[in-house]
Amino acid sequence: MARTTNIISIPRPPASAFNKNRPAGTLLQAQAVHLRESLIQHLAEVVEVLAIPLSEIRTEGEVSAYAHRVTDILHPRGAKRAGN
Repeated sequence: MARTTNIISIPRPPASAFNKNRPAGTLLQAQAVHLRESLIQHLAEVVEVLAIPLSEIRTEGEVSAYAHRVTDILHPRGAKRAGN
């Protein structure tokens, strides 16, 4: 049996919906705080991995573990999908 597709039309917001000079409300300010916290967490992970001296990575298993950590940072959705 063929599936039917319902198309829902979403109107464009009016031009007045965004004003780059309007003071930000508390919701937008809270979003900026959340973004900052996420960035700090991400940077902490990057700094931790960068602190690993490459000269200490000698075995295939160590390279594999290092590659997994770097890939998890660079592709976080892939890490969640894989169950890491």
